[in-house]
Amino acid sequence: MAEGANNGTRRPRPNLLITGTPGTGKSTTASALAEATNFRYICVGDLVKEKNLHDGWDDQFECHVINEDLVCDELEDVMEGGGVIVDYHGCDFFPERWFDRVVVLQTENSVLYDRLTKRGYSGTKLTNNIECEIFQVLLEEARDSYQEEIVIALQSDTIEDISDNVASKAMLAQTFLPRNVLVSRCFSSVTSKTLKVGDILREARVHSSEDVKSYAEVSHDWNPLHFDQELARKAGFDNRLVHGMLVSSMFPRIISSHFPGAVYVSQNLHFRSPVYIGDEILGLVQATALRETKNKYIVRFSTKCIKNHNELVVLDGEATAILPSLELLQPIVEDSLP
Repeated sequence: MAEGANNGTRRPRPNLLITGTPGTGKSTTASALAEATNFRYICVGDLVKEKNLHDGWDDQFECHVINEDLVCDELEDVMEGGGVIVDYHGCDFFPERWFDRVVVLQTENSVLYDRLTKRGYSGTKLTNNIECEIFQVLLEEARDSYQEEIVIALQSDTIEDISDNVASKAMLAQTFLPRNVLVSRCFSSVTSKTLKVGDILREARVHSSEDVKSYAEVSHDWNPLHFDQELARKAGFDNRLVHGMLVSSMFPRIISSHFPGAVYVSQNLHFRSPVYIGDEILGLVQATALRETKNKYIVRFSTKCIKNHNELVVLDGEATAILPSLELLQPIVEDSLP
């Protein structure tokens, strides 16, 4: 495993590593993501050439022999502040503490073959890279080098795949919650005090057994899947379930916490994946449209809940609320959270 395991250091913005076999779209994805998030983009291959961070040229593989120690020394200070996207086809020599997400891009073999031959790859160089993808060498390397929950494999066969990947990782960057930080208070990633289209409000929460019991007492929903672990497992679940409507209650809470007096008008929901007691859930509410009427504001929100450790969407939908004002309460500064 890469040295220097993450010790819970809290960065204001995440660092992402985009890795994968050559030809999987790393540079295209990483540079587009950097532009979308205003993060710093570092292509290690280019850095090695520019700074001479290598030990010469490999004639067989037609590339520089990277000096890993020199690369790490060059990047150490840059990575400290967060907000960096690193692009490289290897990942096992970087300090583990540097990255909050490791994205492994994967491409169908025939697509990869076409891409590499168009680049002029042939012989041993072509064969080795195709075999690397077939046997998922980079994915296994990432899982061996970093905590498995931060490693994400994404398909990258088409322009549409790349566009979707950029959009999903841009959302992560905007809604970043450092690992090992469990909170149940609302805060925003909005720099302005006035809500605008595109702004995102968020809350992280871990639902406990007591939360589930309290909700059942109010709702009279005593489905044993929420209380009997053995029965839940027999039904195909990993653990006892949190009520879906309890999870969805994060959305009105987030909105009303920022806009006291808000009236919740509508909410549609799609339940995508189960939430278990003890899961850390990140609720995201993004303003998508707003209009003023009679000194009030009708705002439409995109709503989503994800498991914070692996970005799995568990619940999504759309809500409409009437706000008395677009003025946000003073956002809670992330460093002040418990």
